[in-house]
This record gives sequence, structure tokens and C-alpha cells, in this order.
Amino acid sequence: MIISRFAALFTAAIVLFSSPAFAASTSYEDALKSSSELYEKGQFQEAIPFAKQALALAEQEVGTDDVAFAGLLDNLAALYEAELRYVEAKPLYQRALDIRVKIYGAKHPEVVKSLINLALIYDALGDFRTAVKMDARAIEIIEISNLQGA
Repeated sequence: MIISRFAALFTAAIVLFSSPAFAASTSYEDALKSSSELYEKGQFQEAIPFAKQALALAEQEVGTDDVAFAGLLDNLAALYEAELRYVEAKPLYQRALDIRVKIYGAKHPEVVKSLINLALIYDALGDFRTAVKMDARAIEIIEISNLQGA
């Protein structure tokens, strides 16, 4: 499950960074691609520096209050999660959630991914009460979205 979530995050990030807005900056793509290739080989520790590089470049390029930056935070957090380094993953997922809430609002469907990521981390850390709260928030947003889409 972690591998499929991570692969989906990397795919989304690569698509995002290959958009015209990021076409001039191949360093994002290169760092993401390198990190993704290493991840797929199970070389999580080796992938982390590339994910950090992509994050640092995005910070300079788009700033820290951008959805693209949130996606890169998710990527690095997923690597830590794959390494069972939950304490290091948690603040990255939290920061990505904070960015998405700031940009989209607390009830937007884009926030669900961050809530689920955090719920999994809290669960792994044994904080089941907080994990359940995150899941409940995600379910509420999904239900609201389904009602609005109906």
C-alpha cells in the first residue's frame, strides 16, 4: 500500500512539474525521476537526497505556500515512511496538510490525501485517537464532495 501511494505521489509530481509553468526547470524533474527510480528499486535511503533536492529547488522556485511544494513534502515524507521513520515523516505530512488547507480550505477534496497520510503515520506511531480523528475529517470531506457532485 505504501509503495502504490508513493508511486502515485511521484507520478503526480512528475506530471505537475512537466507542465509549462515548470518546463524551464528540469532540475525538478531530474531530482524527482532519480528519487522515483531509486524508490522503485527499494533504495529508499538513496532516494532521500534527491527528494530533498527537489524540495529545496521548489522552495526557491515556487515558494513554500504552493501546492507543488506540498506535493514534494509528501514525496519526502513517503520515503521516510517507507524507511519506517515515522517521526520524520509526520511534520512533513503535517506541513503539506497546512499548505493545502491554506490554499483550498479545510473542506476541499485536495485535503483528503494529506489527512489520510497523517492518519497512517499516527496509526504507525500508536496514536490511534488522532488517526481516527484524521480519518473522520477525511470521510466528512469525501461525503460533502459526493453530495455536492450528486
